[in-house]
Amino acid sequence: MPKRFRTRNVILVYLAVLALLLALGCSTKQEPAEVLELCGNHSCGELVMVTVDTSSDGYQYLDPAISPDGMQIAFTADWSVIPSVPDYDGEPILDRQILLLPVPDDLWSDALKTRRPVPSIQMLGGELVRLETFQSLVRRPNNPIPVNALDITKGNPVWLTENQLLIKARFSRRDRFLVVNVANPSSCPSRVLFYESDDLLTTGGFIWYHDDPAISPDGRWLAYTRFGCDADPNFEDANCTGESIWVLDMWTASAPEDTNAIVTFPVTSASAGISGPTWSPDGRTIAFSSTTDLVGDFGGTKTEIFRVDFDPGEAAGGAVALDSNLQRLTFTEVSEGDPIVGLQNYSPVFDAGGNEIYFVSSRRTPGSTLRIRSLWRVPSDGRLEPALLFFSRYDDVDPAINRQTGDLLLCSRMGFPSSQLDAIEAQTIDFLTNVYNDTASIPLTEVEIQRRASDEREELQFFEDVMSQLYMFRGF
Repeated sequence: MPKRFRTRNVILVYLAVLALLLALGCSTKQEPAEVLELCGNHSCGELVMVTVDTSSDGYQYLDPAISPDGMQIAFTADWSVIPSVPDYDGEPILDRQILLLPVPDDLWSDALKTRRPVPSIQMLGGELVRLETFQSLVRRPNNPIPVNALDITKGNPVWLTENQLLIKARFSRRDRFLVVNVANPSSCPSRVLFYESDDLLTTGGFIWYHDDPAISPDGRWLAYTRFGCDADPNFEDANCTGESIWVLDMWTASAPEDTNAIVTFPVTSASAGISGPTWSPDGRTIAFSSTTDLVGDFGGTKTEIFRVDFDPGEAAGGAVALDSNLQRLTFTEVSEGDPIVGLQNYSPVFDAGGNEIYFVSSRRTPGSTLRIRSLWRVPSDGRLEPALLFFSRYDDVDPAINRQTGDLLLCSRMGFPSSQLDAIEAQTIDFLTNVYNDTASIPLTEVEIQRRASDEREELQFFEDVMSQLYMFRGF
């Protein structure tokens, strides 16, 4: 048989097999290897603990965001339980707050990778973002009233410039965005970014919620999630809309109360739940998490990773086509032993080159029966199955990218990395042997030195699976 006919037959057989696999619902994407490589107590790669403090014994540092110059990290914390700042001008802090922390210049030095913890995050340069009282129309339409910063829970920090943050503020049954000047963290002026037209009505209208802000690389477009209810959504008789992704033209938001001038429009259709929009480096794609009813698959509360195209030129005209080139990137199988509320894939973020999307998933990790959250990666075009990115056994969430270096910032309850504990234990032994014993009237025995070093290590191991800390990861 001539070679060209043999080649043609092979292609026909391949196409037939492919059609059969698709008909059976099988994926042709490459499967991730069922091998889980660990270096100590986390996936292989260089890891640095950023928040090396013992400020809390059960609360969390979450939602990290790196400033455009890579010099600062903004994140949220349960500040009321941190002893370093027990109150705010004499009043207890009850809600999550925003903190700023400088990124050390020599973050990856051996000294920082093995540094000893401190009792307060302030000793690392951490600062509380203290909001000044600001005027708002949300709680009393058509009559601005002062809002005490203590009254609102803050979250989702997004850097607009090196000295300006956009954060989500929750007050009076609504979530709204605040623009905050953090040049002086001890006294930060802020303002509501924009209002809905219903906010300015004295009666009636929907209560609209704005969440999950994400700014485009050029700074013009703000993607966010939006839904509304005709009453507090905690009430059983409340009627709520679905959730969708909207985009705001930041060029039109200079006068937040002028709702006629503000340009904002939907990018996706509504689903039962959408969260975490994130921009590709070229600003032409938005990845996000959604329940699968977005594409007509009613899979309960399970969420998957999607992407949708965004045309800046079309958007400049005031709107874009809904669900432009909408693509589902993950197809998580539900099996026995999965969480009752369903599997969750969320918090996507593009890598620095836009080639991959990192995200949080509660799917089973390869080679393991664990059903905890860990970080996964998938090609941004969805051509391959997801593969494990970072795994520590102790809940890894909130991936963020340092656009200057491509390093991965994350939150985890893994505690102090085993390599760091090894170094601290060795440092303690060296100090007691070569410094303490040289001046002590009664030198410690070798057994006593080993016990003291072991006790210090055990005290630090307490934080494993207790306090969520910030880490930087590279070499993956």
